[in-house]
Amino acid sequence: MLAIGSLAYACGPEFAKYMPEFYKYLEMGLQNFEEYQVCSVTVGVVGDICRALENKVLPYCDGIMTQLLKDLSSNQLHRSVKPPIFSCLGDIALATGQDFEKYLMYAMPMLQSAAELSAHTAGADDEMIDYTNSLRNGILEAYSGILQGFKNSTKIQLLIPYAPHILQFLDSIYMEKDM
Repeated sequence: MLAIGSLAYACGPEFAKYMPEFYKYLEMGLQNFEEYQVCSVTVGVVGDICRALENKVLPYCDGIMTQLLKDLSSNQLHRSVKPPIFSCLGDIALATGQDFEKYLMYAMPMLQSAAELSAHTAGADDEMIDYTNSLRNGILEAYSGILQGFKNSTKIQLLIPYAPHILQFLDSIYMEKDM
């Protein structure tokens, strides 16, 4: 699966011709909760494909986003997969630009919930601190991709309602001692 991500990145937009056949394997990997490493690798491949195909990934985004949001909501999926999923949301937003609008109302509450969760780790052990930092990194990458995806768009005002949450998250990171 990793080799496919590298191949997609090397091929660039030309990889789009393989997507109709390859998509079903992406879907299976994203649904594989039991083998969470497979799911994690698949999330990385989705990011590679988004960077390679840019807006040519749009026909597959509904299915990918649906599965990624299910993964984030799942208690069955190992928590280590969730930070890369947030990062992947940023890759999708960057690739799709203003077309990410249709996913904002689903992705932003997930990001806000994860940001709030990451703010409540005072006194945690080293493993939890590492996980929290990984989660914050994924959230930052998601916000960055979303903001960059909308930066030259007439739809940038759609992000205004989310600005207080983003700024609050950034402030909480700034104030954190265990970064």
